[in-house]
Amino acid sequence: MIESIIPLTEFITYVLFSFLTGHVALQFVPKSKKPVTKIPKPVLLLAALGIIVFSLPPALQVVFYFGDGFGVETLSLFTQFEVGISWIFIGFMATLLWMTIYVEGSKYIQAFLILLMILAVGYASHGASLAFWPGFISHSVHFFAVTLWTGILLHVGWIAKEVKVWGAFLKWFTPLAIGCLLLLTASGLTVMSLMVDFRDYANSWALTYGQMLLLKHISIIPILAFAIINGILAKKIKENEDFEPQQWIQAETIFLMFAFFFTGIMGTLQPPHQVNFTIQSDGAASWVVSLIGKEITAPFQIQFSPSLQGILVGIMAIFFFALLFVSFYKKTKASIALLFGICFMIAFYLGIMLNITV
Repeated sequence: MIESIIPLTEFITYVLFSFLTGHVALQFVPKSKKPVTKIPKPVLLLAALGIIVFSLPPALQVVFYFGDGFGVETLSLFTQFEVGISWIFIGFMATLLWMTIYVEGSKYIQAFLILLMILAVGYASHGASLAFWPGFISHSVHFFAVTLWTGILLHVGWIAKEVKVWGAFLKWFTPLAIGCLLLLTASGLTVMSLMVDFRDYANSWALTYGQMLLLKHISIIPILAFAIINGILAKKIKENEDFEPQQWIQAETIFLMFAFFFTGIMGTLQPPHQVNFTIQSDGAASWVVSLIGKEITAPFQIQFSPSLQGILVGIMAIFFFALLFVSFYKKTKASIALLFGICFMIAFYLGIMLNITV
């Protein structure tokens, strides 16, 4: 039962972290350089409590796996595993954050508590369990960068009533977003190197973990496209033109939610350190076998093998990606660009899967 809800609880935890990180970060920005976002205090308090609740299932999964039922001995296992220690620490820090928000305390204290909670997430990560310092640092940096970027976009895109200071906002947010992107790339490559041998990256696509990793990487492409539109191309749009920046920011955050969802599923799966061994023990993902049209048994090697169907679908992906930018220049609704982005993801994924063989 717990295993089935963990991807959802992981996803909600990422969103809540981003929401609170964005709220705290925007407190450090002058009012003249950010849109007005008024969030009721109860919402912020519920977000802090929500992190405690929704970060619990992954810890319970480990504890119940090694424990026997729900008893004192089982509860004592919380202090024996990193994920349990991490949840206890996050719960304590989130409680302090709740108290600080309730009394409208210092933004510096709020930022410090959020940072400690992010470090606790890195402490319990898969990467830290494999190589503590590289995994702990890289995962913490990765999580911090993505929650900071996403959190600010959530507030500006979905909570702000209107963006009157678009130019002033972009002047500081664009360099920040580029910095977050660079941190995400460097830390993401480090985390990935701990999970999957780069030489086995294509082979990992035979597994559910590898498929989620591939889909996460594909989702990054439209994220970058919308980031370019919102952070660079939108600067050239005059204020008196019919341009609604919030809709385009909302579209960008939706693709970030896709990345969160795929990451949440990956958090429930065992990283394929040895792909052939994992295939022998767990088998290949059923839909991969259907797409490739062959049974996958170890040892195996996934190779690029162009097919007519795969090439045509790949061309469609390029077409949809181009239409994403065309929709911006033609000043269509952001929802149309969002649809093109989703179509690109589907076509690009199918294009890859139809152009490989075992």
